[in-house]
Amino acid sequence: METAGSGSRERLDSVQLLRAIAAIDIVVFHTPFYALIGSWGVTLFFVISGFIVCYVTETTGVHFMQKRILRIVPLYWAGTLCVFGIALAMPSLVQNTTTDVGSLLKSLAFIPFYKGQIIQPVLFLGWTLNFEMFFYLLFAISVRLSHRYRAVICSVLIIGIVVAGQLFSVDVVVWRFFTQPIILDFILGMFCFTVLKATGFGRSHRRRFASKVAFTGLGTAFLVSMPLSIGQGSGATNLTPGVAGGIELGILSALALCSFVYGLSGVVLPRPVVLIGDASYSLYLFHPYVIQLFGKVFRAFDSDTTAAHLSGLLAIVLCCVLAVLLYRYVERPVTRYLRRRLLSEGGRRSSGLPRPGGVDAR
Repeated sequence: METAGSGSRERLDSVQLLRAIAAIDIVVFHTPFYALIGSWGVTLFFVISGFIVCYVTETTGVHFMQKRILRIVPLYWAGTLCVFGIALAMPSLVQNTTTDVGSLLKSLAFIPFYKGQIIQPVLFLGWTLNFEMFFYLLFAISVRLSHRYRAVICSVLIIGIVVAGQLFSVDVVVWRFFTQPIILDFILGMFCFTVLKATGFGRSHRRRFASKVAFTGLGTAFLVSMPLSIGQGSGATNLTPGVAGGIELGILSALALCSFVYGLSGVVLPRPVVLIGDASYSLYLFHPYVIQLFGKVFRAFDSDTTAAHLSGLLAIVLCCVLAVLLYRYVERPVTRYLRRRLLSEGGRRSSGLPRPGGVDAR
């Protein structure tokens, strides 16, 4: 994996930084005592996804959907099967998860369904992956129609779906779920790529130091504003559990993304920061195991004491450690192996743009 100074392709460490921030926000939100910080990481992830899919298909869209599947499915299926196994062996450790085989199959196929009063798969965090896979499908269709105008076509499709959802009330879970306005966040990410490409973000490392500092400071201000804006948007619903905010969060995420890409282009960030960004997918999927271990097995959060708060901080750190180990020894090797075995040479080749880091992109 090249770094910015390796002389081949520059990594976009700025994107990995934002991934790390988004993932840690979600972990913090799911940790008792710290949930009041707010959940805005999902919105940031969706905006980043919109940016990345345009970014990695800039040269070619060959095998786009296959690469997305190989990137997302193995780890998600592993996490889902682990939760299902826990529900079978130790049901007291899970909340609404049942051992219904139909629910398991729907979860593995990214089909939304009600689990109790909310739409949620077996691995509860998988509801965001339902949106991700739906977006990838729309983007894959757009690439096939026109590689050059893929972002425009995909944006039109998404807007049309959201508008249809607002105009036509269909009492079907899949329809109600996938027509939610939250999928507009992906458009904001694609728009970010279009703007950054048009303004030559790959050459922004030649800008003056003062300019970089200004853009980075601006991006930081946008990030800080995100939790403050949550109260202005719509809250979590039974369709999108655990996510708050509205279009304000999406716009702030897009502005933060553009600012950091400009401000940190050519800057090599500390390896631990980039590594957590690389491992953000593992961190997102598997942090509940650590949180539940502390909460339901060790009973660390039963009292509102200093020790309990410190236990929460320790759990967050251990979540990051586990994620890095999973990324290095499971996620990355498995993804690379599957790509070597299942994709042609053309499908494995990426563009000559600066790399966002990681195995590819979530």
